[in-house]
Amino acid sequence: MTMDQTTAKVLTDLLRELSSELDLHHDDVEFRALKPTIETLRRAATLMADAGLKAPEVYHHVMRRFEQATRS
Repeated sequence: MTMDQTTAKVLTDLLRELSSELDLHHDDVEFRALKPTIETLRRAATLMADAGLKAPEVYHHVMRRFEQATRS
């Protein structure tokens, strides 16, 4: 899959901003309720990966928090 530069930048910016907001404004106990939002972020990151791009680090941080919060 290919992605033009504008789309890649917008997608990267959205992932960074939304992930940052989730990280700053939600406690780990709230992450279970954020599952639909997390799944949307995951789909966007998959599109980026399919285009050979990397998701921002804060996205990976939020995914780790989600996995830890929902593991039990």
